[in-house]
Amino acid sequence: MVSKKNTGSDQIELDSDIHASDLFTYEELQNFKSMLDKEKVKILANAKAALKGGSIRLDSNEMMDEVDLASATMEQNLTFRLLDRERKLLSQIERALDKMKNGEYGYCEGTGEPIPKRRLELAPWTRHSVKHKEYLEKMKRSGRSPVSDVDSAD
Repeated sequence: MVSKKNTGSDQIELDSDIHASDLFTYEELQNFKSMLDKEKVKILANAKAALKGGSIRLDSNEMMDEVDLASATMEQNLTFRLLDRERKLLSQIERALDKMKNGEYGYCEGTGEPIPKRRLELAPWTRHSVKHKEYLEKMKRSGRSPVSDVDSAD
């Protein structure tokens, strides 16, 4: 979704998936969006490769003995855990892209405070400031935190 804006002799391409922000310039937001899109493509490619590679398919009829079956089951479980972790990360990426569309990108979901640019450069899907993330982890350790906030990939 790219539109062109004519500014005199220069023509700038504007991405309609990026909403104006008080925190970042349009170019910075484009950079974050590019990082998110690249990570999204990488995750989807990994999932596709796992499906094509057959590492998540297990047919016990083809196994020769219990040791082979146990080994294949362990490998399959590891693959499922990795895919689940990537599924959660993909969800966080989609959430960040949605926040970018509505102008909320870069703000901590817990406090509403701006997330430092450096933190977003390292993990552009980050939902929380370091301070709030530490608070959430402390609450998780004490057993008092909501699951939806703690399962974030940031």
